[in-house]
Amino acid sequence: MQQPAPGVFYAGNGARFIAWVIDGFILSAIVMIFVGVFGGIAAAAASNDNGAIAGLTGLFAVVGIFVVSLLYLPWFWGHGGQTPGLKVMHLRVVREQDGGPLSMGTAFVRLVGYWISGAVFYLGFIWILFDARRQGWLDKIAGTVVIQVP
Repeated sequence: MQQPAPGVFYAGNGARFIAWVIDGFILSAIVMIFVGVFGGIAAAAASNDNGAIAGLTGLFAVVGIFVVSLLYLPWFWGHGGQTPGLKVMHLRVVREQDGGPLSMGTAFVRLVGYWISGAVFYLGFIWILFDARRQGWLDKIAGTVVIQVP
């Protein structure tokens, strides 16, 4: 397997999967907090016959969940290259060409690649298992690789 530079190694499949699971738990917890807080407010407003506030609160919850889901991965990729899951597993997302950090633009391109990777029966993620550089479609689209870090 071709390495990006001497002493640098591509992330293992198991470590990437565990990082993905950790981030999934964190993102789910954040979403559940949004649902709990805004759902409670909406329920209280609805019980007081204030449908407008209940509806508005529900809308805020949906928008909040969307924004958190949209920003979680790109924020971490663009600020140090490590989501909490990647950090726990000692992995980092870097530019393929020079191993440098991702810009926020590249991080958002990677997010689009993430959605594409999952949209086609998860083939874009399965691709990681067979690629020499362990790149999924999200990595190929954004020009990134995931490497091991100390």
